[in-house]
Amino acid sequence: MNPDWPKGKDGLGRDGSPSRPNGPQLINNGGFGETAPPIETALPRRKILRHDVPSWVPEGATFFITINSLPRGQNQLAIPAVANALMESIATRVDRGQWWPRLVPFMPDHLHALMVFPDAQDLTAVVRDWKRYTARKEGIRWQRDFFDHRIRNDESLKEKWNYVAQNPIRAGLVLSPDDWPYVFGRDVSPKRP
Repeated sequence: MNPDWPKGKDGLGRDGSPSRPNGPQLINNGGFGETAPPIETALPRRKILRHDVPSWVPEGATFFITINSLPRGQNQLAIPAVANALMESIATRVDRGQWWPRLVPFMPDHLHALMVFPDAQDLTAVVRDWKRYTARKEGIRWQRDFFDHRIRNDESLKEKWNYVAQNPIRAGLVLSPDDWPYVFGRDVSPKRP
């Protein structure tokens, strides 16, 4: 992590992701032991992903979501105690009516989710608050932001469901989706796609 980056608690943002750098960063342009004066250059700004759900999206729409932990390749989620705590936190938010998970497998360094969000809930705020809570409570370091895609029809739902369920197999962790223990699989969504 760049020592010039702003420091939050341990240099992390509110959701447990690394804080963003402020202003231009110094980059040494020398190579193979050569010394060259550093060049001050502004790093490109990462695009902000919009997660606003348009008003025309029907209530009960299913969203495919991916959330990555940091660093990639390090197991933070597929640990029995952590996975159980994540499942409890998801269930608590179900009880509060913040979301309805259909399928949420925890891979070692990321999770996929098929989720339904009620109209009264802001998808971005719900996911951000959940990431912040789990970062503080379980010490998970999350990448900033997340990916989401609205499922538009039954065919797309089936495709994403299979992709998510087969993830542990593709990663070489199990031979069958039923063998992967780190799954919140209670389909409590009120409607289909």
